[in-house]
Amino acid sequence: MAAGKGSDRVCVLRNPISLTRFDAVLDGADALLFHRLRLWWFGFDPRAVVTVEPEPVVEATLDVADEPVDRLALAQKIWGPGFLVPGGVDYVMTMVKPFGVNPAMSLLDLTAGLGGPSRHVSHFFDVYITAMERAPEIAKRGHSMSIDAGLGKKVPITAYDPETVEFKPHAFDCAYAEYLTVSVVAKERLIREIMRALKARGQFSFVDFVLADGNLEDRRLDALRKIERFTPMPWTLKQYSDCLAGAGFDVRISEDHTDIFMRHVAQGWAQFVENYDVKLMTRGNQLAVVEEAELWMTRLAALQSGVLRVYRFYTVSTYGAIS
Repeated sequence: MAAGKGSDRVCVLRNPISLTRFDAVLDGADALLFHRLRLWWFGFDPRAVVTVEPEPVVEATLDVADEPVDRLALAQKIWGPGFLVPGGVDYVMTMVKPFGVNPAMSLLDLTAGLGGPSRHVSHFFDVYITAMERAPEIAKRGHSMSIDAGLGKKVPITAYDPETVEFKPHAFDCAYAEYLTVSVVAKERLIREIMRALKARGQFSFVDFVLADGNLEDRRLDALRKIERFTPMPWTLKQYSDCLAGAGFDVRISEDHTDIFMRHVAQGWAQFVENYDVKLMTRGNQLAVVEEAELWMTRLAALQSGVLRVYRFYTVSTYGAIS
């Protein structure tokens, strides 16, 4: 992630006016929420300013007395306890609803994060979930949270590498993932491995970024490549459809969720603004907020440019598991 800059009065982004890009996806009540975000971030609404003399900006330095920055705790303040991406419990329930989940089933979560989504699904349906996360430090933290919630056995979280993972054959009734495959090099291998892990007529639901315009070298992806932890290498909708069909999946749902995603991002930041005052945070945490905001604005900018879209897929195995 790129480092943020700030003054003694308030932390600002490298390109703070880019915050107004949220306007393109908001209207009505949602726009009012982000009006509050502008006021919180700048101290005024930048759209109302015709000419502004730039305020001197100095490099921020961390105070030795600052407490350690907990970025996972910060993310949860934005997206909710146990969550690292937008949407909350409602969206994960949308993803698993077609499964017809019951206690006899076994589920595989390929993007567990801190485990909030799968702990909710497990509690709601009384089902066991094998939860996996590619970032080891997040998996470790998430598993501790499952233990603390009394779900250490029903929702264990382990680290894995999606590029090389080999699942136990025919072990799961259903699998689901959020924003995983976009940054996986060996996408076809992973999709076939998921198929191999599913029982007969198994189901796979996932949501991800799709290349909607241009190509992988498109300059509109440059900023995203620089800021993401895992480099995005998006496929087109046709590439996903062809690969899923080739692996033996029948694509039942393929729908554009871009507007839904952007609205969830806006709502998450709006509730953060409502509940927290960044000016009262330590300098280290202020800078963490700046970097987190820059990450999400960069993602939204890629979507608004038209180069990326967010798609949700729901698929069913056409012939059972493969060996």
